[in-house]
Amino acid sequence: MTIKIIAALAAVGVLAACSSTSSLTAPSGTEADFGNSVDSLITAQTADPATLSNPSAAPVTGVDPDYADNVVEEMRKSVAKPAVVKEPIQMILLGGQGGG
Repeated sequence: MTIKIIAALAAVGVLAACSSTSSLTAPSGTEADFGNSVDSLITAQTADPATLSNPSAAPVTGVDPDYADNVVEEMRKSVAKPAVVKEPIQMILLGGQGGG
């Protein structure tokens, strides 16, 4: 019976401590700035910043032909060499380790 009372008081104390600290403390500098770096990167990488607040439903049309050719060529190079993928993994020995 005493153990149950002690456990109940401990649980109430833990819950009271958790609820009181979050409402009394101000957010840290990191918490206050959370997410701003991502927002600034998205804004910096957007060609037309007006589309961030009013996005268009129209599909993207057109692409730089040289860029598209390079992408397709690189994809074909990597797919054309399946033997390279099937090679066994070579063990790398560091610091003079290994049997010998």
